[in-house]
Amino acid sequence: MRALIILVITFAILATQFYRGVRKKKILGAIIPLVMTALFITISFLEKTAEYAITGIISVVAIIIVWFIGYFKSAKYEKSEIDKMKAKDIQ
Repeated sequence: MRALIILVITFAILATQFYRGVRKKKILGAIIPLVMTALFITISFLEKTAEYAITGIISVVAIIIVWFIGYFKSAKYEKSEIDKMKAKDIQ
């Protein structure tokens, strides 16, 4: 059951980041990575180990990549829509 909860939380975080990337919300897209960075640094400091810091860095990089995927997908979609509009204007 614990694995399922972790999977759902992970999916929700990634979906939120993708949505913020698609909507081109740069400031909002930085909130989750900053919060997670602070969380993993705090946990590593309290436990006096670097294990959580390494995991945190990998997680934050993955979240940032998902945001960039949404951001570039949105830009590509906007460009294709503008091209369609230009094609209709020419006709």
